[in-house]
Amino acid sequence: MLKRIIGAAVASAAAIGIAAVVKLMMDEKPEEENDEEENEVRFISIEDADSTAEAAAEEAAPKAEEPEYSKEVNEIAELYPYLEKSFIAEQLGRNDVFNQQYPEDSLIKITHKAKFENTEAMRDFAKIGEDNGYLSEALNETEATISRKIFTEDGSILSDIYNVANQVACLKGVYEGYNIEL
Repeated sequence: MLKRIIGAAVASAAAIGIAAVVKLMMDEKPEEENDEEENEVRFISIEDADSTAEAAAEEAAPKAEEPEYSKEVNEIAELYPYLEKSFIAEQLGRNDVFNQQYPEDSLIKITHKAKFENTEAMRDFAKIGEDNGYLSEALNETEATISRKIFTEDGSILSDIYNVANQVACLKGVYEGYNIEL
């Protein structure tokens, strides 16, 4: 059944492609030439038709669709517009582990590492972090860490990761990860 559908789609695409090529050729000629050559027979090689059909089939084929994400992931993505939903989902999946490893009201130190295209972006990141209670450290001209101590509660580690990663992405950097210490 699937082979028939694909076969029909390819055949339709080939016909559409051939028609498009013929129309394009007709449209490119001035009108007076069209009248004179209207009765002229034109041949299209099978190779041309095949490549046209393949191109049309590729255009008609559905693009790789984004995977379905939970309602919660989509809501979080609205709050952090610079983050990929796959990153959000991956981190969200770790929340239970965070809650087990770091019970509520545990004092932790979370350190985030980021890399940027230039020194200016790295300095902006460090400044924004410092303005929001983080300690910053330049590792080199394009990499830096920011860290702070927080008391944990459900979702606080995730929130911190999302906030920092979103800021890094906003500055066109790469969020390289985090480290949590008790």
